[in-house]
Amino acid sequence: MAATDAHAETSDRALSVACHRCLGRYRVRQSHRLTHRARSLCPACGARFAFVGPTRSEEHQPVAETFPDPPLLASAPSGTRVGMALVRRGSFHGTGGTLLGMQIVNICLTIITLGGYHFWAKAKIRRYLFGQTAFAGDRFAYHGTGKELYQGFLKAMLVFGIPYFSLGAAHTFLPLPPLVDLGLQGMAGLILLFYVPVAIVNARRYRCTRTSWRGIRFSFRGRTADFLKLYFRGWCFTILSLGTYYPYFQTQRQAFFHSHTYFGNQRFQFTGHGSGLMVPFAVTLFTTYAVLCLCGLALALHLTNAGLTLLLIPFVLGPVWMWLLGQKQKYFWDHTTFADARFSSTITWQKLFILYLGNLALLLVTLGWAWPWVTVRNARFFLGTLSLQGATDLDRVLQDTTESSVTGEGLSNLLDTGFDMD
Repeated sequence: MAATDAHAETSDRALSVACHRCLGRYRVRQSHRLTHRARSLCPACGARFAFVGPTRSEEHQPVAETFPDPPLLASAPSGTRVGMALVRRGSFHGTGGTLLGMQIVNICLTIITLGGYHFWAKAKIRRYLFGQTAFAGDRFAYHGTGKELYQGFLKAMLVFGIPYFSLGAAHTFLPLPPLVDLGLQGMAGLILLFYVPVAIVNARRYRCTRTSWRGIRFSFRGRTADFLKLYFRGWCFTILSLGTYYPYFQTQRQAFFHSHTYFGNQRFQFTGHGSGLMVPFAVTLFTTYAVLCLCGLALALHLTNAGLTLLLIPFVLGPVWMWLLGQKQKYFWDHTTFADARFSSTITWQKLFILYLGNLALLLVTLGWAWPWVTVRNARFFLGTLSLQGATDLDRVLQDTTESSVTGEGLSNLLDTGFDMD
């Protein structure tokens, strides 16, 4: 009865409540109808709370307190709950010391085998990195083998390496007229231009099929022919537009990769559009052109401090391009969804700049031997900024095996492009 009397006393004056999470305050229009422990949702952040009415001895206004929600998913303990949404986060558990030991052993065995152990060393490093990567409490696994990478390399040499090097080096073995040699060099360039996108898409296909999480493998089902059309069209429009089409090309490429990637029988989706990156890209492109023109003008006029203007390139363009990189990665992840959940990235250009600056200092001071710690720093940073928000029943995901050839991975290895999963 005390609670009823208290509400009656507060019904004559303006009553407001505060959300326990975002601290937003809201006015209750009909406070006389408010009952003790009444449930509601915060319209701003979606937090669920209950109202606690004041007693006669309390002078403060009621505030929203946490009200426990029933678990929505069987896998709820592997994530944290923010309001009504379940948030799953990534983490990396590897150490630089362990990775350094593996690197030393791999280098020694590669030297002893005259480079033959390179493929097994690469698979071993990937297996360790994937095994130390966790998301929502469950770790990834890499199932690729050195034998597969070696076989992929041999296939790539047959379908790409031999024709490319034969055409490119024909003039060193045969006395060819200049026009013929120029034509052969052009054909070699066309082969390289054609197989770069082939390597990108097929390497992704292979690595997805060799990666699993919670015992279920990923797969990539995009067609190589479709990516070739997208790739060449994107670069043609980018060149013709003096670079202004590049954000649209990058967004279309990301949409192709994400929308054709599956986890088991469930598909990822991408909702981004190139216009979302147009402003940061335009600012970066304009700043780059302005700085380069200023440096060129200062050098052409032989100004006294012309050399100092070159410092604008690392100290101005460095942070600007780092800002664009952070904006791009955040935009791509924020527009990637899986079932009813959406990925979210908290990356900022300041943190990204500090990360890369620290990595560069470590590599310079240790003459490259700090590579394992750089790898660990990168993994922890990027996983720490990524989360999956939303209610998604992972128990409904079923295994859907899709076999893949390793030729694309061999092409990627042959080109040494370092194309990794996004």
